[in-house]
Amino acid sequence: MVFRSIANGHLLSLLASANILINHCLAKPIANISDIDAHLLSLKPSFFPDLETISRDIYNNPELGGSEFFAHSSTVNYFQNTGSGDWEVFPNLMPSLPTAWKIEFSHFPANWPRDQPIPTVGFMSEFDALPIEMGTQLGHSCGHHLIWLQGVYAASLARQTLIDYDIPGRIVVVGCPDEEQSAGKFTLEQAGIFDISQVWLMSHPTIANAIQPMSARQNIIVKVIKDTHFEAVKYAYNILVPLANITTLPGEFSTAALIEDTGFFVCNVVQADIALGVVGQGATIASVTDTINAIKTAQPGFASTNFTLIEDPNIAGGVQILFTGNAGHASQANLGAMALSIATFQALNATNGAFQFYLPDNTTIAELDFTVDVRTRWTTDMESVVDFVLDLIPTKSFSLDIMYPAYEPDPKLGPLFIDTIGLPEYGAQNWSISKTPPAATDASWVQQAQVLAKNGNHTLQSVEKAVLHANFNICEQPVAQCPFNHDPPFALIAGTDHAYDQTEKVARAIARIAVQLLNDANMMGDVTSNIRNGPAPNRR
Repeated sequence: MVFRSIANGHLLSLLASANILINHCLAKPIANISDIDAHLLSLKPSFFPDLETISRDIYNNPELGGSEFFAHSSTVNYFQNTGSGDWEVFPNLMPSLPTAWKIEFSHFPANWPRDQPIPTVGFMSEFDALPIEMGTQLGHSCGHHLIWLQGVYAASLARQTLIDYDIPGRIVVVGCPDEEQSAGKFTLEQAGIFDISQVWLMSHPTIANAIQPMSARQNIIVKVIKDTHFEAVKYAYNILVPLANITTLPGEFSTAALIEDTGFFVCNVVQADIALGVVGQGATIASVTDTINAIKTAQPGFASTNFTLIEDPNIAGGVQILFTGNAGHASQANLGAMALSIATFQALNATNGAFQFYLPDNTTIAELDFTVDVRTRWTTDMESVVDFVLDLIPTKSFSLDIMYPAYEPDPKLGPLFIDTIGLPEYGAQNWSISKTPPAATDASWVQQAQVLAKNGNHTLQSVEKAVLHANFNICEQPVAQCPFNHDPPFALIAGTDHAYDQTEKVARAIARIAVQLLNDANMMGDVTSNIRNGPAPNRR
């Protein structure tokens, strides 16, 4: 009985699979969309100006992740009251993410059987910014206001095209808060928000045009508690020294950036300014200056990191040092202000172990935190990289935040996007497929790629969702002259007309792909063929 039951079930499964395959092979595109490129371009005046205005308003009103209430209300108000079309608006997706939103639109041709599944494509928008503190204007220095724009604009174009060509399909846009710090898409994914579609499309502004992987990422938050502030600072810096001197990490493209959790702090940004105080016999402005200059001479990487010293007005004999360097993306792990402060501590402490060290802003606190932002190319290597770092940390008072798995370039959507963006209507742009991860993204939680590692080679096996994450260049200068994401100057180029022009072209290309997938079951089946639960259901 058991054998027969299994055999019959297997036979039914085979017959069902064969039927799907036959129907899939017989499926034909519903509409002739040979003029779609000209059609999408003709829609630009109807949608882009209004949405660009909102994007610029979001840019001028930057909000931290989880508190993007201006961006949220601007979006909801537009699609409920101003935006044309019958969008169904969901202003509040879940209590734990009050600024998350969703909009949906479905088009059913008159002869469409209502008991048939309707094909669906999803778009992802982001809108969180970085802090503006201590005179360092980060704001939208990652360009998430442009990610908001590409999502809602591409969806608006796709919606109108479904109507104009009478193509059945559902368009979904999810507004995803707090990509920078708390992996907002992880929370949305856990709640099943992305299950409505097997395909999700987005793009991200940066300084190069590429379809590329994105690193796995995890933060180690280390807590130091001592009896006095001076003890806590010295103990913390003694931990930081070996971490700053790591020369080799396990895995590929692995980094461990150090971030002090005080003052101007965000876990995804290396600080531009770090203050450190030193006090003790022999700690003078002249001697400390000589020490730091010797470090900079020995390590040319510190050339762009500067320092100033003053006598501390509050601590007798104290010398305050302000290190100033380039703020930057944690994935770069550059020799900036934090690194120079650690090297200075190491040299001074070696010269005189009796020196005391302090943070000039607050010498009463005896509890300090710092973050190690750990990244590596492959998700499977993250555990070994984190363990390597933890072995260098003597205290067990630490915590690990949510891990961003690595994003893998989609083998079907990536080339399809490159072919599309290369067309004249989209600027005939020359894109590449890169193997180098520039940063991390929580869109990886939507994709959830499974990779097989064997003999040093990695092969993409399957995904939970087919996800396009296209990185596009918004800088008009040569790459070597362009500030990278999270550098303060990146916020300036993210607000230029050129940046908006590039966003418009990329979003229009993504809209084209969405319409193609909704119109052509064969293409949809091909794009979703790597999904673990099988390709998108056939609609014929």
